[in-house]
Amino acid sequence: MSGNKREFGDYQTPIEFCDRVCEYLYKQGLNRNIEAIIEPTCGLGNFIVAAAEKFNLPAIGIDINRSYIKTAHERLPQGTFINDNIFDVSVSDISKKRNVLVIGNPPWATNSDLDYNLPQKVNFKGLKGIEALTGSSNFDICEYVILQMLNAFKGTDSVICMLCKTSVARNVILEIDRNSIPCNSIETLNFNSQKVFGVSAAACVLVIHLSSALNTTVACHVKDFDSLATIDTLTINNHHLVSSDRNAQDFEGTCQMTWRSGVKHDCGKVMELELVNGNYVNKYKEIVEVEDDLVFPLVKSSLFKSPIISNFKKYVIVTQQRAKQDTSYIEQEYPHLWSYLSSHSADFSRRKSVIYRKAGSFSMFGVGDYSFAPYKVGISGFYKKPFFSLLTADKPVMTDDTSYFLSFDNYDDAYTMMLLLNSHPVQEYLTSIAFLDSKRPYTVKLLSRVDLIKCISGVSIEELIHTEHLLKLPNCITKEMYAHLRSQVC
Repeated sequence: MSGNKREFGDYQTPIEFCDRVCEYLYKQGLNRNIEAIIEPTCGLGNFIVAAAEKFNLPAIGIDINRSYIKTAHERLPQGTFINDNIFDVSVSDISKKRNVLVIGNPPWATNSDLDYNLPQKVNFKGLKGIEALTGSSNFDICEYVILQMLNAFKGTDSVICMLCKTSVARNVILEIDRNSIPCNSIETLNFNSQKVFGVSAAACVLVIHLSSALNTTVACHVKDFDSLATIDTLTINNHHLVSSDRNAQDFEGTCQMTWRSGVKHDCGKVMELELVNGNYVNKYKEIVEVEDDLVFPLVKSSLFKSPIISNFKKYVIVTQQRAKQDTSYIEQEYPHLWSYLSSHSADFSRRKSVIYRKAGSFSMFGVGDYSFAPYKVGISGFYKKPFFSLLTADKPVMTDDTSYFLSFDNYDDAYTMMLLLNSHPVQEYLTSIAFLDSKRPYTVKLLSRVDLIKCISGVSIEELIHTEHLLKLPNCITKEMYAHLRSQVC
C-alpha cells in the first residue's frame, strides 16, 4: 500500500468481503426495517455497491476524495454521492431520520496520523487536564466516525455495521454505555485482517442494532466470522468491559496506590544515552560530555524481563523535577548540559505534540516527586504477560512513557509488592481483565482497577514464597515484610 494511502488511513475493502458482510446482514433479517443505506466514507464504492445490490434500497455515499466519488457514482448510477468531509456533513438531515443501514470501513488511523479530514477538534470524550492534551486525546478516526453515526441515529431502529479494530469496537461499546444509547443488540465478528487487508491488526465487523424504544443492552456477543461460533460475551461492570470467560479471583476495585507512567520527552535521539566504554553516547553516535546530576538510569518498555533490574546501559536526561518547571536553571548550574541541549534545539522544535507548544526549553512530561523515588515496581504496557520488575540503583531509575510503575521509599515494600503482583492469583486476574489483542494490554487505567487490599487478603505468604521460587530469587520474603506492606497499603 502506498505511503499516500497510509496517510489517508485508506484500506479499500475487497468486494468479496463486502458481499460476505452484506450476506450475513441479509440472513439476519436486516432488510425488514431498513429504508436506506449510508456509507460515510465510501471510497471506491465496494461496500455501498454490495449493500445496494443486496438490499435494493436507496444508497447515499460520502467521501472527501473526488476521484473516489466519481468512480463510485459510475458503478452505482442510481446512488446519491456527496463529495465532502464526513465531519462537515449532517447525515441525520440527509437520511431524514429514516431507519438506515450505516455500513462501511472508516479510516484505520488516529487524528495524529492524518493531516487532513480531521473532525473539529473537540474534547468529545470529556477528558480532563493533561489527558486532553496527550496520548489520551489521540483518538481513532474510525471510532470518531462510528460515534458520530451513533449520535446521528440514536432513537431510531437503524443498524450500524462497521469494520474496525477490536480495540475501537470495545471503546464504542463503552461509549454506548456511558451515553445510555438504546440498543437491541451488539455483536462483533472477528476476522483475519492480514488476509483481507494485508495488515496485522486485531479486527472485527461491529454490528449495532439501535432501538427506538428505551430498552438498552450493552452486552456484546463476540463471534468468529468464519465459523460464526460465539467466542465470548462482553458485559459492562462499573463502566468496565468484562469477559464472560472470567474465572479468576476477584481483585476488582480501586488501587490504593497511584500508578504512574514514565517520562515523556519525544526527543529520544538527544535525551536518551547509552553507556559505551565509560562514555555516554546518544543515538546520533555522538559522545556526550555533560554533568551527571541530571542523567538517570533508564528502563525502556522492552527491558522488563527480570524480577529485579539493577544494572543499566541506557540512561535519560531529566531536565525537570516537576511539570512546567522553568528549565533556565540548567544554563547556570549545568553549563555543559545546557550547551549540549542547545546544540540540538532543532530536534526539540520538531516535537509535534501540543503539550510542548507553551512549555519551556527542553521541557518534558511525566515527572514529579514520584519519578525520583528510590525504588519502583514497573511493568511494560506492551507485553501480553503482565510481568513486574523491581527497579533499583544508586540513583532513581526512570522508565519510558509506555511503562507504568508504583513508587516506594522502602526496598522491602517494593520487593514484596513485586512478588505480590507476580503471584499466580494476581497474574490470572490481570490477564482476565486485559484484552491481549490491544496495542497496550496494560495501562494506568487498567492497573488502577487492582484493589491491593483485596490482593493482600487473597494471596497468602506461602504464595509469595512460591512466586519467589519460580522467579529464581533467594529466599528473602518474610511474614513481617508482608505485614509491613499491608500496613502501608491500608
